[in-house]
Amino acid sequence: MNESTERIVKVGFRKSPKKVFDDVEEATAEMVRQGWSLKDTVVEEGLGNIHLFFERKIVSGDSRDAHAGP
Repeated sequence: MNESTERIVKVGFRKSPKKVFDDVEEATAEMVRQGWSLKDTVVEEGLGNIHLFFERKIVSGDSRDAHAGP
């Protein structure tokens, strides 16, 4: 089973495309370090925000449980 989450990077009327790119890269790197994978990106009309959609597998219980004997 997977879980998903969204991060929003505000763009607004920033004059520096590099700053926007850096903010997106920083948010993505933070999520990847936490085990998330970037699945989709959506840029709002008017460049108000960039939505980053992440997903990761839900790990429930101890993996050794599956191999436990009777």
